[in-house]
Amino acid sequence: MKDVFTTTQVAKICGTSRVTVDRWLNKGDLKGYRPTPNSNWRVTKKELINFMLSNNIPTYLLKTNKIKILIVDDDENITSLISKVLEKERNLEIDIANSGFKAGVKITEFKPDIIILDIILGDIDGREFFQHIKEEPELNGIKVIGISGIIDPSEEKSLLDLGFSDFIRKPFKIKELKDTVFKVIEG
Repeated sequence: MKDVFTTTQVAKICGTSRVTVDRWLNKGDLKGYRPTPNSNWRVTKKELINFMLSNNIPTYLLKTNKIKILIVDDDENITSLISKVLEKERNLEIDIANSGFKAGVKITEFKPDIIILDIILGDIDGREFFQHIKEEPELNGIKVIGISGIIDPSEEKSLLDLGFSDFIRKPFKIKELKDTVFKVIEG
């Protein structure tokens, strides 16, 4: 990752215009420097991260590669909803699997960073699928968010104890879904 950014790069990362970034710099909201008196502004990675954190701009946007999220649920309405919500976000790439079998294939092809995994799938229990992921050295870095509307609330803690990154109970609010995903990304 870069250590110094131009105003154009900062604008792209923060989803705004270069004029806005120049305004932030001129007002002192964003700390930057000019290499020479007449040159354009530069912003260090440290100052950009501080600015993003203090202004609730997700720092995952600094990543140059898109974060890949695989949604695994046998309910196509759920996968469609989650996909539509997350596809609107910058820097995320989404794929869907509607069965444990398809998810197994997608993991090797798509190579997700995060899996949103239904605990009760038609062809496999989500906990078993999770165990398979954690047993494979090349897969165990994948973060997994469990989702379910069926499991008992007391089972939620056991999922976190197993190593799930988080859990969302169905039905969920869109804000809750996005907040959970971004919390896991920032993780």
